[in-house]
Amino acid sequence: MKLKFLFGGREKADLFQEGIEDYLSRIKRDFPVAVLFGKKGEQIAKFLNHLPHGGYLIGLAEDGKGLTSLEFAQLLERLIQRGAKEVIFLVGGADGLEPSWREKCDTLLSLSPLTFNHQLARLILLEQVYRALSIIQKRPYHR
Repeated sequence: MKLKFLFGGREKADLFQEGIEDYLSRIKRDFPVAVLFGKKGEQIAKFLNHLPHGGYLIGLAEDGKGLTSLEFAQLLERLIQRGAKEVIFLVGGADGLEPSWREKCDTLLSLSPLTFNHQLARLILLEQVYRALSIIQKRPYHR
């Protein structure tokens, strides 16, 4: 299974960039990873119009479903067992997800009842993906 992250907004996350790169490198030890940036919404819309067959799109939205880390790990494990070819995570830019993007999502998740800027949301998402993979693989990261 391949993991793909679609991030709206500019590529560099300034204050959070070091943490983002660290979690990406950890995730890459277990799964192929691709990161795409869409500073302009058309870039993300273009990708979403050509979603790969067998992919599963998870959008992050403040009104999405809230999961615990264990529930999130269970979701990813079900997708792995089901044979999903790609799991694609979509984080919008400063204005969140456009309505046409939301319609294409298989699941909408919320990272928290709190609102985070899109750059911090990237870091939190990557940490939670790494945590979920650690749970699935029974590594001691999640205690």
